[in-house]
Amino acid sequence: MKKTLWKIGRNILNTLWMPVVVYLFFTVLCAANGKTGFGINSDWMIIVRNTVYSGLISLALSYNLTSGRFDFSIGSILILSVIIGVNITLAWGLGPIPMLVICMIVDASLGAISGLVYIILRLPPIVVAVGVAMIYEAIGFLLNDGKGVKVISNPELPIFAGQPVISILALVIVIILVILLNFTKFGFDTNSLRGGQAIAVNIGINEKLNTLICYLIAGALMAAAGVISLSILGTMSPKLGLGSSSYMMNAFLPMFIGGFLAKYSDRNIGIIVGSFTQACIISGFAILGLSTSLQSVLNSLIVLAFLVFTSNSYKIAEFQMMKEKRLKAQMALGKAG
Repeated sequence: MKKTLWKIGRNILNTLWMPVVVYLFFTVLCAANGKTGFGINSDWMIIVRNTVYSGLISLALSYNLTSGRFDFSIGSILILSVIIGVNITLAWGLGPIPMLVICMIVDASLGAISGLVYIILRLPPIVVAVGVAMIYEAIGFLLNDGKGVKVISNPELPIFAGQPVISILALVIVIILVILLNFTKFGFDTNSLRGGQAIAVNIGINEKLNTLICYLIAGALMAAAGVISLSILGTMSPKLGLGSSSYMMNAFLPMFIGGFLAKYSDRNIGIIVGSFTQACIISGFAILGLSTSLQSVLNSLIVLAFLVFTSNSYKIAEFQMMKEKRLKAQMALGKAG
């Protein structure tokens, strides 16, 4: 019992140390530079909002990318689903919850279509994703004569950027994903395919069905992120020329952190923790008054540094193992002597 509690406590500590250290680092750094406001009041709300928004996009990207499928179309799916969902909501005079549900159904359907195209054509995922993204962007531009949608005049609809709604939405989604990935056949199949696709298929796992579900889940997650973006900005505009890809630019660091933390906790929780870490970094840079271009450079360097660390982390484990073996050998020799 004590060993189990110790393991749980150690895993919690390993999962949470990174965001805690980053938060404290920027708290001290901002205070040292005479900058107040980091992580309190309105800035804390912005951190939470960015955590949920970027976390949902990172989760959507991860369900395919960790299985070797780079779904470049998720940004176009976000835009198109919100435009269609808001049009239906306004036409039928519906409220915010039905709007969210409609957007998620539309987005899940668009994601499933993207997955079906990949399954049927069997082309490289990036090729399929680019083609699908361009088609979805074109459809989104055709709707409403390229004007997109606005809900500024309907203040009862954009409620998903404030508390407690955004936290409840994130909590419900994460709980569902944790259950799906850890306690269902889909989760077992997904983890098996990630561990070794050929072996998993040989033992009877349906790769095509699993792929389709991953695309569907990614679509639903992007719809939730899209509704949050709509609530923040009050509008959703179409993009062309693969401009929709900008929606996933901040998704990589949380996903990499989530993958690193997966051995200590659930991968979905790890991604949200990673997203909070990134949100603290972005907010800290903004409070310090760094320019947008400098923030982009620093964020890219942080992603690169984390990739280098995770790619070589096994060397640290090997060094530790060799150190323990040498210590045991020395102790054995000491006893023999």
